[in-house]
Amino acid sequence: MNWNLGIRQTLTIVKMELARYILARRWLGVYLLAFAPVALLLAIVLGVNPSKSPSTANQSMIFAFLFQTFILRMSIFFSCALVFTQLFRGEILEKTLHFYLLAPVRREVLALGKYLAGVVATGLIFTTTTVLENLLLYSIVPSGTSFFLEGPGISYLARYVVVVILACCCYGGIFTLTGLLFRNPLVPAFIVAMWEAFYFILPETLQKVTVMHYLQSLLPLVIDRGPFSVIIDPTGPILSVVILLVVAAVFVWVTGMVLSRAQVSYSAD
Repeated sequence: MNWNLGIRQTLTIVKMELARYILARRWLGVYLLAFAPVALLLAIVLGVNPSKSPSTANQSMIFAFLFQTFILRMSIFFSCALVFTQLFRGEILEKTLHFYLLAPVRREVLALGKYLAGVVATGLIFTTTTVLENLLLYSIVPSGTSFFLEGPGISYLARYVVVVILACCCYGGIFTLTGLLFRNPLVPAFIVAMWEAFYFILPETLQKVTVMHYLQSLLPLVIDRGPFSVIIDPTGPILSVVILLVVAAVFVWVTGMVLSRAQVSYSAD
């Protein structure tokens, strides 16, 4: 394989796909899921009494709860499900996938290019909203500036951003493959959603075969998960990052292998 040609083709596919993301109205739901917490926090900030400013510790726990219960498990997860399952399934339904398959591009390169475009799109959206949410939360704290400049604020934010990007990478890889394999990707998406959402009640061995366990291991703060949660030691940050990247790479590689052997039959859909 000519690696220089492969890289150029991958980047070209990424650019083409990103242009479609920006213009497509089908991703309106993704923007709504992503910016809903921003709108909520903005409303809360505007309604706060200046004489009763909260502490940085209080705001940190509020964001930890919001991030771990809504943003990570619902907003990012379902946005990735929506975007990545449609990378190939959407093309099949619109009867446009053959244009890509007839081009002189290796199908593994096609799978990688479309996947990377999804990661860039979702990663940018949720990184932006994560930064905005943090700025809004700490803007009403008198010591908010010092919390970022002198305290752990920047470190916390950086870890949240890393988790957002890794979540998009991992869930993106999973849903890219399921979108290619299953005519109705909602069924596997629901199964994965249940597995990931309630990972904390699983035994230790099973928790370590969930994406959420390794994402949680990278977060700066942990929230109480109730009396039914099974508490286990978090995996080290470096190992967590490596495992998540390997998982994403494996799913994308398998997608490329499946696509290289696939035959498009629009009449079946």
